[in-house]
Amino acid sequence: MENYSTYDPSEWDWNLEGKYPEGGVISIVSEPGGNKVTNYKDLWIYSQSRILVTDVYRLTQKLPKEEMYGLTSQLRRASVSVPSNIAEGWGRNKNGYFLLGLSYSRGSIHEVETQLLICSDLEFLTTDEINPLLGKTAAISSGLLKFMNTLDTKR
Repeated sequence: MENYSTYDPSEWDWNLEGKYPEGGVISIVSEPGGNKVTNYKDLWIYSQSRILVTDVYRLTQKLPKEEMYGLTSQLRRASVSVPSNIAEGWGRNKNGYFLLGLSYSRGSIHEVETQLLICSDLEFLTTDEINPLLGKTAAISSGLLKFMNTLDTKR
């Protein structure tokens, strides 16, 4: 067993058995285009998904009150799930877990897209109201997929 007393505590991460050195697995990554990031908050997909959460919350205020526990709640939870899974995946500090978090985020972004379309189908929202958000969901989905592919090829 390795002696951890020689390591700087800022380099430690945690697992169920105790401390282990963090390592460089995802401490620094490159987004498509070469942007180096050292924290999930620096990721374009993360910042854009947080903006989407705000947009979804604002738009869902227009939904009928009887949808508070239906589409309103579901849309909000799905949108919050996108940046949350990016953060959780990064926090696990292993490439495989990060890819899994990105995959969950991509699933959630498609939930948001589908639920927005359903809101339009039910005439709760107009296409003019949902189109800007659909554009954002498409961009975030594409960004997630490209980033996942970039990380996957580095494994």
